[in-house]
Amino acid sequence: MTRATSDRRGGFTLVEVIVALGILLVGVVSVLLMFPQSLKAARIAAERSITSQAAHSVMSQIRASGAESLYNDRLLPELLNQPQTGAKIYGYATSVQRLPGAAEVYLQRVTFNVTLPNGRTESFTTFVAEQ
Repeated sequence: MTRATSDRRGGFTLVEVIVALGILLVGVVSVLLMFPQSLKAARIAAERSITSQAAHSVMSQIRASGAESLYNDRLLPELLNQPQTGAKIYGYATSVQRLPGAAEVYLQRVTFNVTLPNGRTESFTTFVAEQ
């Protein structure tokens, strides 16, 4: 008499477990590799936000002083240059270029360059004219 025995137990084979762990490992490693890139992107975004706020502040003060003040060099010195020091993380330099045109029209191009702690610079440009 032959007896049918079922010695098969339910479960996973070693190969299936190794394949599943390999897939899981690829997923975990890829997520971990994205963290440094996202931190770098967040830092750059924060730096750009700070520099654009500084540029907006200085350029609005320059625009408020008027094109004639620019033309006659009557700007406050702190609007033109701020060296990069220990207390000030960001340094900036503002340059004013008089544009050719009619003698009675004051038209200047103002460029605001911000130096970041890592040595990178961001530039912003606006035009100021007498209204």
